[in-house]
Amino acid sequence: MSQMRNTRWSNVEPEVIVQSHDKVASGGTNASTNAQTDVHTTSDRLEVSNVKWSQERRLQFIDFRLQWDGRINRKDVTGFFNISVPQASADIGLYTELAPGNLEYDKSSRTYTVTSDFKPYFESTGPRQYLSQLLSLERNILSSDQVFMSFGPPIASVPLPTRTIESTTLALMLRAIASRGKLEIRYQSIARDEEQVRFISPHAFGYDGVRWHVRAYCHLRDGFRDFVFGRILTADALTASAIDSQNDHEWHTFVDLVLAPDESLTPNQRYGVEIDYGMTGGRVSISCRQAMLFYTLRTLNFEVDGTPRKGERQLVISNLAEIKAMLPKPGQA
Repeated sequence: MSQMRNTRWSNVEPEVIVQSHDKVASGGTNASTNAQTDVHTTSDRLEVSNVKWSQERRLQFIDFRLQWDGRINRKDVTGFFNISVPQASADIGLYTELAPGNLEYDKSSRTYTVTSDFKPYFESTGPRQYLSQLLSLERNILSSDQVFMSFGPPIASVPLPTRTIESTTLALMLRAIASRGKLEIRYQSIARDEEQVRFISPHAFGYDGVRWHVRAYCHLRDGFRDFVFGRILTADALTASAIDSQNDHEWHTFVDLVLAPDESLTPNQRYGVEIDYGMTGGRVSISCRQAMLFYTLRTLNFEVDGTPRKGERQLVISNLAEIKAMLPKPGQA
């Protein structure tokens, strides 16, 4: 369940409608109550119980619209979720109980507006969530009725070719991972001209921002490797596997990269890099699986040995000597 500030939720089956703060919006009458929601204050936080997931989703919607649109009304909630006006009133009322400093009622427009003291109640309604929804719209991954935003600015993203993934292959990989199985695949590696038949025991997926691959034990090479989905020509013959994915040490080992501005930058340039990457004291640390380190370095414009690519002078890895032994080795699946 989503993390929220100062609150604890428990899921139950019944839909919840609460006595709300929506008196003004509904002409001075509280919404009718189908079930009672317990909202009370402990010594350090507000506790809420008996809230269904669907209502939590609507509360996230209210939080999202307040943060990015600056307003919310019952029509917004009823239109998006296809619920009754009393239920929408109850949802806004419950949100008001949980975050009373986030919104105020404007009688002239009959709309709740964001206050200057607004603080997002849900972590899932922050900038990353907004921009992810915006990008998903632009790339036709999600439709407008699947995202919370009512307005989006014009956007353009870097066009990328579609990487082929066969649905049957993906489904088989999922079944193999769930059942701890082994698959026979025909694989076209970049390292050789001819395709090969291999047996693999998959246990995880990886994504580098452009392409998906499956992390699997290769019975031919006797080790864990990455297999690009688009290069798997066929997959079948699901059988039981004796491979334990816990033995994939590179997958289960995490590497901390401590990034810092390049020393060749001017003080103002260094400051710009520090702000851009959210650094504190001129440093920021990111953690990635060792199995994903090759792709992480490439995305951050570093060579495999951890040095900046030619022409790049923004970032350096300040703890490069410490992680040298964990850097990726040459070679492909």
